[in-house]
Amino acid sequence: MADILLGMRLKELAHWNQLKMDWEFLIRSGTAGNFVASYKGKEAGTLTTLFYPERFSWIGMVLVDPAFRGLGIGRTLLAEAIKEAENKGTIRLDATAQGQKLYETLGFETEREIIRMQRPNLPGLPRPESKLEPLTPEMLPQVAMLEIPVFGADRQLVLKYLLENAPVYAWYTHQKGEITGYCFGRSGHHFEQIGPIVAQHPEDARQLLLAAMGTAPGKSFIIDSGIHNKTWLDILQTLGFTPQRTFIRMYRGQLLYPGEPGRQYAIAGPELG
Repeated sequence: MADILLGMRLKELAHWNQLKMDWEFLIRSGTAGNFVASYKGKEAGTLTTLFYPERFSWIGMVLVDPAFRGLGIGRTLLAEAIKEAENKGTIRLDATAQGQKLYETLGFETEREIIRMQRPNLPGLPRPESKLEPLTPEMLPQVAMLEIPVFGADRQLVLKYLLENAPVYAWYTHQKGEITGYCFGRSGHHFEQIGPIVAQHPEDARQLLLAAMGTAPGKSFIIDSGIHNKTWLDILQTLGFTPQRTFIRMYRGQLLYPGEPGRQYAIAGPELG
């Protein structure tokens, strides 16, 4: 409980979007890969790690209290996380621009760039033009299998968490009885976040996004997407999204399972991948 309170305090200082239940999930799921740093008896930083067996580890929530920055606390946290994760394969993360240089000194290389787009509470959201269906818990194993080649690893645990806590944002498209696309989402302190979104075409991704946002009128949204997909970013802008910030997806070790970024129109979030 103390670690969750620390995490919430630090994320509020950083103006991040996580809720208490996000911290609970990360701490419960990461176990040995989660770390808290102290300086002269005061808690000063956090780091979480999700392990995707036989594929890679995912580092997130690297937060240092502003009062203790410049003391090497972030580097110490990362060194401990690397020590724990490096024998499990590749290590991946989504870095802020502020943290990129530190990660590079620790052996991380750039994979691709991700841009966060935000949409305030605006009127006039279009309705989906295609028939979509709500995604149910019974479908989760099938969707998780479809997610493996796209994300690069089995993350049914993450998808289950998203579905259980925000079922209104979980939708799928289908053709001839086969699932052709899907999306998930979650609530946040400042914004609702939609992602991951996986689809075969940009228009399918648009329909999924509209279905998800249409369940929460009056809310503001964020979405994290690959900066390489100009067609998709243009679609987001026509829906009222504007750029907020960027992340740099990085890896340490051999990138054996990069996934298929071309079909991933939104990631789940920097701390989840």
